Amino acid sequence: MSDLANSNRKIDEALHLLNEAAKDKKEEMRNLLTDKYASIKETLTEVALNNREVLDRAKRIAVERFEEGQEKVTEAVGELDREVKKNPWPYIGGAAAAALLVGYAMGSSRR
Repeated sequence: MSDLANSNRKIDEALHLLNEAAKDKKEEMRNLLTDKYASIKETLTEVALNNREVLDRAKRIAVERFEEGQEKVTEAVGELDREVKKNPWPYIGGAAAAALLVGYAMGSSRR
């Protein structure tokens, strides 16, 4: 019976040692995972901030280009208006020719 009690005691000691080793490894694994997740979180946060900066810059550039284009169109329309008021007959003739061509194209497509 003493052999059985001695074996049980040794098994209990071995289980206790394994349990302590598992606890140590558990803490070590938890620390490693916490560090890894923290670095992943930091990296993702940096990427998100960089993407926001890029998008803000692209939006700002797009708005600037749109405003510049709008100014150029306004200038071109103003210039065209002055030219038409100065000498309207070429523009009237051009509009009449364009209307004639469109009318011809539409009439011939029905045949």
